[in-house]
Amino acid sequence: MSTVKINLKHARDAIAGKNYDDALKWTQKVLDADSGNYMGLVFSGLAYQNLGQVDKGEEYFKKAIAASPELPLAREGLISFYEKLKKWHELILSLEEMLHIHLKTPDEKKALSTTEKLIELYTNEGQFDKAIERIQTLLPGAPLYELLGDKPSQIDTLKTLASVQERADSEFYEREVRLRRGRLGGGTQEQVQNAVRNELYSKSELGSTYESILELDPEGNKDLQLKLLQFYSNKMEAITNNKKPAIREKALALASNMIQDNCISPLPYELLLKFTDAGSPSDYDVNLQEQYITKFPNTGLSKMIQAQLHFANGEARDDLVELLEEGFKLEPNLAYGYLVVCWMDHATRDYEAGLEHATAGRDILQKLATATAFPFSKMRQSFELCMASCQLKISIKLAGGALALYEGIIKADETNVEAHQGIGLVKLMELKYAEATQSFERVLKLEPDNISAKSELGWICYLQEDYVQAEERLREVVEMSEEPRALDLYRLGRIYYDMGGEYRENSDYSHAQLIAAAKLDPHCAGAFTYLGHYYREVVQDEARAEKCYQHAFTLDPREGDAGRFLSDYLLNGGSLEGAVDVYQRVVAADGKANWALNRLGFAELMRGNNLEAMGSFQKLLRNDIKDALAWEGVAEAYQHEGRYMAALKAFTRNRELVPESTVAEYHLARVHQRLGMYPEAIEHYRSTLALAERNGESKHIPSLMGMSESYLEQGKEFFLSGYYGRSAESYGHALEYIFQLLQMDSNTMSAWKLVGDTCLAYRAVPRYLRLCPMETLSAIIDMLPSDTNTLLHFPTGLDDHELEFLKIASASDFVDATTEITSQALDAIYAAAGLAYKRANILNGNEGHLAAHYWYDIALTYYYRYENALRKNRMAEMAGHANQWLGVTMRYLKASLQFEEENPIVWNALGVAALSTNPKISQHAFIKAIEYDSKNAAPWSNLGFLYILNSELDLALKAFTTAQTLDPSFAQAWTGQACVASLWGSNESTALFAHACESSTASILEANYGFAVNTFTDMLASFHKPNSGINASSNSKRGPSFSATTLLVTPSFALSKYLEQRPRDVAAWNLLGLIRERFLQQEGAAECFLTAIRILNEEESEISSGDGHRRRKMMLHHNLGRALLSMQDYAGAVEAYEISLELEGPEATPNTIRTCKHLGAGLALYYAGELERSLAMFEVALAETEQVEGMEKSRDDVVVLLSQVLWALGGEEQRAVAKDELFRCIGQSPTHLPAIFGLGAMGLVQDDETLATAALKEILKFSRQELAEMDPEMRSDRIISQYYSLLNESKLSIAALSKSVHQSPAEASLWRRLSEHLSTTIANTGAAAYSVAQSSAKAGLDLLLQRESLQAVDLMHGYAQVAGTMLLADEERQQKVAGWKNVKKEKLEEESRQSLSKVQEALMMAQRAAMAAPWERKAWQVVGVATQALLQRVDVQ
Repeated sequence: MSTVKINLKHARDAIAGKNYDDALKWTQKVLDADSGNYMGLVFSGLAYQNLGQVDKGEEYFKKAIAASPELPLAREGLISFYEKLKKWHELILSLEEMLHIHLKTPDEKKALSTTEKLIELYTNEGQFDKAIERIQTLLPGAPLYELLGDKPSQIDTLKTLASVQERADSEFYEREVRLRRGRLGGGTQEQVQNAVRNELYSKSELGSTYESILELDPEGNKDLQLKLLQFYSNKMEAITNNKKPAIREKALALASNMIQDNCISPLPYELLLKFTDAGSPSDYDVNLQEQYITKFPNTGLSKMIQAQLHFANGEARDDLVELLEEGFKLEPNLAYGYLVVCWMDHATRDYEAGLEHATAGRDILQKLATATAFPFSKMRQSFELCMASCQLKISIKLAGGALALYEGIIKADETNVEAHQGIGLVKLMELKYAEATQSFERVLKLEPDNISAKSELGWICYLQEDYVQAEERLREVVEMSEEPRALDLYRLGRIYYDMGGEYRENSDYSHAQLIAAAKLDPHCAGAFTYLGHYYREVVQDEARAEKCYQHAFTLDPREGDAGRFLSDYLLNGGSLEGAVDVYQRVVAADGKANWALNRLGFAELMRGNNLEAMGSFQKLLRNDIKDALAWEGVAEAYQHEGRYMAALKAFTRNRELVPESTVAEYHLARVHQRLGMYPEAIEHYRSTLALAERNGESKHIPSLMGMSESYLEQGKEFFLSGYYGRSAESYGHALEYIFQLLQMDSNTMSAWKLVGDTCLAYRAVPRYLRLCPMETLSAIIDMLPSDTNTLLHFPTGLDDHELEFLKIASASDFVDATTEITSQALDAIYAAAGLAYKRANILNGNEGHLAAHYWYDIALTYYYRYENALRKNRMAEMAGHANQWLGVTMRYLKASLQFEEENPIVWNALGVAALSTNPKISQHAFIKAIEYDSKNAAPWSNLGFLYILNSELDLALKAFTTAQTLDPSFAQAWTGQACVASLWGSNESTALFAHACESSTASILEANYGFAVNTFTDMLASFHKPNSGINASSNSKRGPSFSATTLLVTPSFALSKYLEQRPRDVAAWNLLGLIRERFLQQEGAAECFLTAIRILNEEESEISSGDGHRRRKMMLHHNLGRALLSMQDYAGAVEAYEISLELEGPEATPNTIRTCKHLGAGLALYYAGELERSLAMFEVALAETEQVEGMEKSRDDVVVLLSQVLWALGGEEQRAVAKDELFRCIGQSPTHLPAIFGLGAMGLVQDDETLATAALKEILKFSRQELAEMDPEMRSDRIISQYYSLLNESKLSIAALSKSVHQSPAEASLWRRLSEHLSTTIANTGAAAYSVAQSSAKAGLDLLLQRESLQAVDLMHGYAQVAGTMLLADEERQQKVAGWKNVKKEKLEEESRQSLSKVQEALMMAQRAAMAAPWERKAWQVVGVATQALLQRVDVQ
């Protein structure tokens, strides 16, 4: 024996003895001798495996296999090794290799066991495809199966295969559903499940396996039959259409066999019933249905079948509701169920439900047909026939859809009698009698004895009013019928009735047929309807007729005639509720019964049920969009409900349908009026009046009233918007239309009320009384009965004086609203208003709550007359009536309260009337007003004003705060709080007045005036504060500051609005003049002061001619003089100042204002050339500065002015005195620059270089910073510049002004001054180009335009300077061009074009200057120069 064999034997023995280390020693010796020794490698693998060295063991087994692949021992060891370690993947690979070896051997038993082991592993690992592949090798035809001597059971193998396929399909389904649901856009759960199921069954081979098992053992696998049937059912929906019929046939055959074998599952029964193509529920296999419902009574299909069978046996539809509901709950998508229920609905005349169910059933059936590739043609036709029939029964509007359905059925089946009959009915409804006749004749060709077709042909003759032919045909139908139909008897009776004469009146004809129809079919509503007609018209038995109509209506609420006449009987009996019930039942039964919807809508309007009326009219419009009456009704409902925009649209549509209807146009106007769209309302009212005239109607009184109301409300809206002139104009139009209305009916109470309201509206716009049609108003008053005052116990002729004024007044009398005649006109208008209210109250009978309102209105007219009489600028004669009017006011307010004690408005008015005369009554009245209306802010606000008048400021503030809490937008409360703040000296008063003014759009007088006064006072206070406020701004160097003018813009507007309502308020005119002065609108200011003076001069009462009157007049003349001086009207200014000084009286003592007057007069006289008088005025002023405390600093200014006058006198002595005064002034006040400037100017004027140099040296003693503080306008630099100009030092002259610009580069006036100086210097010396001047001018203009606010004059100067320098620069350029020689023509033409463009730009700048300040002459001069230059350039070209 060789050494290798001995070592192998020792190794085997060691392994057997479990001495694995020894075994390894022996195997190592073997392998050392022969490294590829198979057994040595195998034993090494076993030893390592048992020692737990897994990797080593696997390595040696693999080496052994590699050495001898055909030997199984190493593989078996490796398989055992993998199995112990549960390395299933490696184990499967090894078993597959082992199986291959066994098949080669061949070793059938080992091959079979290996295959079975692989099947188990593949199944456990979820590798079902591999498992199925291995199972199939054990079936006949496979090499392994043929190799086996002892063949495995084929049926067992197939069952194993089926089991694995089931698991494979199940896991595939669950895995794919889970994965696809997690994908973006994967679809819903149901969609994903259906997609995966279809994919699964389209490729699954499970059915073939089931079929193979059943072939081998058809009797022993009942459960498998059910599985196969379910598989067929699912696969049918998954596969393509061309394969579906084969699967369906298999499924149906299998289901039939299963039913024969008495299957206990419902599936085969349901499958056979599902694929039964029946034209009606009765066409199904009744035996099959009975078997099914017996075995499976609780399924959805079973309950549907039960309901159908019960209904076929005569049970009521209502008794089957529960069964049907349970069935649909279990099977909501069952086509059979919808087929059953839609025909049930049709049979019970619930056509809308029938249509809904038939449509749903057809849709479900279509999906089923698509899924199964089974046409279901009969069932689909049945659904469509039901749909079409229901559509015809519901409404003629659906006839088109029904016709399409019938035609589709005939296209598929030309012999379908029901479809031909349906087409005939459609044509009959469309009144196409010829086509309907053709359709019914086709029916008779298909079924010659078709009673329905013959009946319809006779009915067509009736509808064509061929009563004889109709009677013959219907009588033939009745005679040939074994059992006459109630419908045919009813039709025959109706034909007899409409034939009239004997056929109607003889009871053997119409009456007999109708009675027979009613007896034969007690539910034939039409028969009872015509019986009602018979008893109403022939027998004239209203009671029996009503009963017949009632019975017909009870049977069928859709019987239109029955419902109409029954509702008429109910309305005649006073039962509106009963009639409404009839309409509601008709609408519930037939939503297309337009007559009922129309009547119901208007009935609900009468009952005040606007929402219900709205619903009725909306339903009617859905039925007939062109029903004009319905549009009118729904619009009225919208209007009553406050939905005006919807009403507007509805009335617009109504007018489109009935364009000549005055009603539609009137309602349109009314809605526009309610919406506050007054221009549109007025236009529609005007159109209504025009339509009425075209239609031959009299003047449309409601439109005249609406037109008047609209103009009145529009006027009030204009007033709130600040358009007072438009407001007054609208009031005038209102009076004119009221006059037209009263001419037609002078007893219209609301018209007289409107006259009074319109007249009182003029109270707010007295400045525009010229727009009041006095003649029209006088004509209206002339229409009043002469006893108007007497009937209400007023004195006769009470208002004759005022009314006489209306007759003599003309529009030209009111052009100037500041005259006394305006107040007289207001008295007359108030008197007219009072008479109008009295007439309205007389027409009212002086009764009820309206009387309370009219007495309140009457009292209001007298209170306004009291206010008018109390005006501080009224004549004494008129003011004397004040107490009389106030007493009348109080008396009639109390009269109003006697009619309506709890009226808070009247209590509030009583409080206002007693405000200044009786605080206790006033307070009591306000408290009562608050008690009756605690949410109203007005009485709280008025109570606050009462407390102010009585100096109870804390209580006043509380009252105003309460009013603001109740209504934060109530401007009067804010005005009151502002008054309290002003009385307390609070800084908040101005802001509060501003808020009140803004929130009221400048319509509250007190707020307007308070805002203007407080703002102006604050501005003055800020102006006089050092280094703060307005005076601190660099923009305030010259004249009023920009911030000052901006601050006063809104108050100026508010004050203007105040004066439009109070045109004779002297203080307001004075304040407006002061404000306009700040705007540098001197002419406007002078006009305001003159107006105030004229009003004062008109005053003749004793109160106004006292000391206060004199002081006010003195102040106004002072202000006027100042304004005229600024306007350069020196003579007028002198006169004004002298009058003001004269009014002070001889005993006047020096004071600041008096000194200012002397200064002003001195300046005016100086500029007027009266130097001697001017000198005298300045001397007085200079003397007074020493006497008046606080004017010491002003003395230096007076000295400068005095020196100017002395210098202007021209004498050597006077000029010497002027110089001495200035030197003395400089000696006393070295920093007083005006005195230094005066000396410098004297030196420059006289070419006195010594004097000018001395002044210059005085200026140069100050630093630039000191000069900037003392001389913000840099006048010192201008003096220096002029000095150098005197020395012909143009560059130094320009440099001096340039320093100013460098010092304050943001000051536009300095740039303009530099530009002006450059323009002058260049013209004289040619020291620089005009383009430099132009650049400086543009820089100054740019700075101006950057300001938030600026003076118009400054802007004008800026534009004018730019325009002037542009013209000069262009002229300079043209002079250079003129000197060119040998220049091409094109170059000259280009220069000419550029020159034209520059001049055009200069003209545009000049025009902007004129637009900025059109009153300034300089602007127009520049425009003229630029225009002339442009014309020259155009001529050259």
